[in-house]
Amino acid sequence: MKKTLAALMMAAAVVVTSLTAFAAETEDQNEKYGQEHTPGQSVEILLDEETDASDLKVTNKLTSGKDAVESITVGKNDDGKDALILKLKETYETKAANIAGDIQLRNKNTNAVVKTYSFDFTAQWKKAEIDADAELEIVLNNDAPVYDFASSNKNVTFSFSDVDAYYNVRLEDQSAVNMHYTTKAIKAIVQANEDADLSFLQFNGNPTFDFNGTLTYNVSDMDKTWYLYEVNSEEKLVKTKAEYDKEEGTLTLKTKALSSYVISDKELKTVAASDSTTESDKTQNPATGSVDFVNVAVALSVVSLVAAGAVAMKKAK
Repeated sequence: MKKTLAALMMAAAVVVTSLTAFAAETEDQNEKYGQEHTPGQSVEILLDEETDASDLKVTNKLTSGKDAVESITVGKNDDGKDALILKLKETYETKAANIAGDIQLRNKNTNAVVKTYSFDFTAQWKKAEIDADAELEIVLNNDAPVYDFASSNKNVTFSFSDVDAYYNVRLEDQSAVNMHYTTKAIKAIVQANEDADLSFLQFNGNPTFDFNGTLTYNVSDMDKTWYLYEVNSEEKLVKTKAEYDKEEGTLTLKTKALSSYVISDKELKTVAASDSTTESDKTQNPATGSVDFVNVAVALSVVSLVAAGAVAMKKAK
């Protein structure tokens, strides 16, 4: 009898573990239907184990935010699991995009609806917290690159943790700007100028201010002559009007619109920069959820299982 009871208790423990894991996975997925995401991320919903992605097709019935979605597919994710995958566009706006509506999975052969997912979430870059001081000194952080200034903010100096440069500009009722940046190289420019010492500073959101500011870049070798180029909207190199101060070792550019820049110790060949290796930082938002409501059901099922076993053994006696 003791062995039988022990076996029943072990079976109950397996039920608890399996159902709790299933509940956690289900809740994690449900959170993705409505939580906030960053532009460029992929929102993945795992399919039921009995559902074969190869038999399905997608019907897009989103009522808002279609322009913020790059693609919607059903198939294998990076872990080799069948999933519905919403790939968000990699944009650098300051406002949130609301993605809402239904995505249907239909049978390829019969066109019958197999599953409907209802979404309602936002895609946006996180806003930075800004003090109400008249003058600000900010070290840029791509985790929260959107700055919405207060009317009391009259001046700001942006600096970088990984670049010896800063941008100072006057503020007066300045609208929000996205200061997301990268220092990754543009492959085509590097390959066309292999003998040049190059540095890159690219503002992905092309932030524009109401007044001209000063972008200052401290060069690495004051014995050289340095040049500052812009990668324009046509992805071509354009020599800027930046001034090089050899005594100070600085390149300075007056501008109200920040773009993509290349710093070089040689005059560069004008090339198209479309072949770019630049990739923005993507921060994945982990989905979280509570499984308390399932744990109650699990506990009840365990009690029932053990009780049933006890009754059976009593009858056996």
